Amino acid sequence: MNSKLRNITTLARPIVLILMVLLLQNAFTSCNSNKIYLIVRGDDMGKNFCRTEGFIKSFEEGILRSASIMATAVYFDEAVKYCKDHPELAAGIHITLADGTQRPVLSPEEVPSLVNAKGFFFESADEIENPSEEEMEKEIRAQVKKARESGLHFVYLDWHRGVPPAAEQIIAKVCEDEKLIYGPTEALSEYGFTRVSLLKGENFPSVVLPDGQKAYYGGPANSTENEEAFYEGLSNLKPGKWITVIHPGWGDPNRASTTKILCSERTKEIINKKNIKLMNYNDLWTKEFGK
Repeated sequence: MNSKLRNITTLARPIVLILMVLLLQNAFTSCNSNKIYLIVRGDDMGKNFCRTEGFIKSFEEGILRSASIMATAVYFDEAVKYCKDHPELAAGIHITLADGTQRPVLSPEEVPSLVNAKGFFFESADEIENPSEEEMEKEIRAQVKKARESGLHFVYLDWHRGVPPAAEQIIAKVCEDEKLIYGPTEALSEYGFTRVSLLKGENFPSVVLPDGQKAYYGGPANSTENEEAFYEGLSNLKPGKWITVIHPGWGDPNRASTTKILCSERTKEIINKKNIKLMNYNDLWTKEFGK
């Protein structure tokens, strides 16, 4: 082989290697673009015994893979213990600044703008007339601190029943400080996920008490039409990344029927038939921060 031909061959080798890498990347991208990824997140774990039991059943027998835990709730310790024993269920903290059944982690005297005269949160974020940003940050960080001190490995923050607009920015800042995923569904567009409402029949009926507060009670079970709509929506998912949020539970008809749908053989058959890959917030955390 003469020197000119040898030089051409030498120059061609890296070009061939680059082309091979590009072809492999294209094949990999094409393969992934045909896949369906789904995050199924449950909200309100720890709020009470029945809610927590619904989470456990929906994870062990169904398709639930991420759990938002309320640090203010009475069954917080039980929820933490379960998630510590089952780290494959991605845990997050469901920041709570509104819910008439909940008290802040801090004493009411430390966050007077966030509570009513009895020391409970207001029923909704809209009822908090003049929330102090300083008090909101103190309470948000206190909820995160309580979760840290429990020994729970959690990877994201989201919120319960809405928060004042300023609190959204505070939560985002706390996520940055704590190396956590900023978990609201809209924010997951950063990771390519789009929210899809698969179960539209969840309802939260309430009555207004004499003191003006709302009291929620268990609603009727999801209708057959809503159950069928869930299966249809799941069957019709297109290739891409999706997140859906549900409220599993046990005891009251509505939450129990939600759990039943998540655990149904029909749901699992659709997941298998369409080769849907169930993901969770642990996957996002690993992508963002490494193991």
